[in-house]
Amino acid sequence: MNVIVRGKNVPVPARLRNAAQRKLGRLERVARDASRAEVDFSEERNPRIRQRHRCVVVVHRPHELLTAHAAAPEPEAALDLVVDKLRHQVARHHKR
Repeated sequence: MNVIVRGKNVPVPARLRNAAQRKLGRLERVARDASRAEVDFSEERNPRIRQRHRCVVVVHRPHELLTAHAAAPEPEAALDLVVDKLRHQVARHHKR
C-alpha cells in the first residue's frame, strides 16, 4: 500500500511520517486490496482547544473509500485513534 503523509500548515517530522507508514502498513494485513492511503495532519491554533492535533486518513479500496478522523493532544495519539477506527471499518466491511 502506498502511504502519502501530508501536513496542512504543519511540518511533519520524520518520526511521525515513519510511524504513520508503519501503522498503516499493519492495516494492510487486514485490508489487502487497499491501494493507497492518504494521511493529513493539521493543528488548531486556538489555545482553548485541548485536542488540537487532528489526523484524517482516507484509504482507497476498489469501489470504496474508507475515511476516519480523530483529534488528540498529540499527533501520535490522533494517529492511533484513526488506525483503530479504520480497523473497525474494515472488519465491518468484511462481515458484509
